[in-house]
Amino acid sequence: FIDDYHNLVDNIHTDIYSEPSHADNNIISNGLLPIVSNSGTNNTTLWILCDEAQSRFDKITFHNQQFTAVKDNFRSYFGNAVELSVNLRNTYEISTVLSIIRKHNDEIDYAGTGSANLPQQKTGHYLRGTKPVIYILRDNETATWRDILNKEMEILRGSDSCLKNKDIAVLLYDHIRHTYDTVISVLERWNTTGDYIRVLVTMNCMSAEWPVVIFICRYKLYSDTVTQPDNSEKEITFSDTIPDLYTAISRARVYSIVILFNYTPNKCEYNDKLLEELNRRDVCRIIER
Repeated sequence: FIDDYHNLVDNIHTDIYSEPSHADNNIISNGLLPIVSNSGTNNTTLWILCDEAQSRFDKITFHNQQFTAVKDNFRSYFGNAVELSVNLRNTYEISTVLSIIRKHNDEIDYAGTGSANLPQQKTGHYLRGTKPVIYILRDNETATWRDILNKEMEILRGSDSCLKNKDIAVLLYDHIRHTYDTVISVLERWNTTGDYIRVLVTMNCMSAEWPVVIFICRYKLYSDTVTQPDNSEKEITFSDTIPDLYTAISRARVYSIVILFNYTPNKCEYNDKLLEELNRRDVCRIIER
């Protein structure tokens, strides 16, 4: 039920973004609350509601929409609810990587007005796991990242693996049809009717999580003119790589693989500094090609 709830929350996020007046906006108050309140007993001992402010897009942050008005009422039906002082959902390695990404996100200040908000990651994780792997590809060739995806899938779904299709998700940086079709062409070897590996855009999965997440991201730079607090103008080059990495990697409970292609160094200082610090053997493995 929790997994279904997370998928429902993600659908609400997407609908609020695309259609602010959509009826699903009231799914909590008109849909889930009546079900919970009318149930004779509720044996749920741990209820993970959703990641407030997981997205940098304020208008689809569920915390600022319908959730605020009903969250206390909703929580009251779960008598054993405990608020953890430390987020222990991810392993030590993933949590450390997320903390590093968040630190660099806080330093982003293109316009002199501060960075976008990302959820706080606290230290204290003690569950050790597999180190996240980040592939950094200089080229923009589909065949290159496709081969990497295929090799990683052969390991994840090999004969000696305990993972099933439902344990894995492939996340994409954007709604690019060619990228999606390429991923599906790789996964069709393991997909069957009714049992398939989920392929989603990061913006559409801000609450759902899986044991393993593969994130495929094209490094893309943008140029713009921003107005500083003193009303002066400044030409900047920026990228959404840092918040995209945070959102995608945070969806993984145990293991995360990132394939970052079309990477160009020395173009965005924030991204260069991030990748340099992430190159730590104790928590992350970076492979450059």
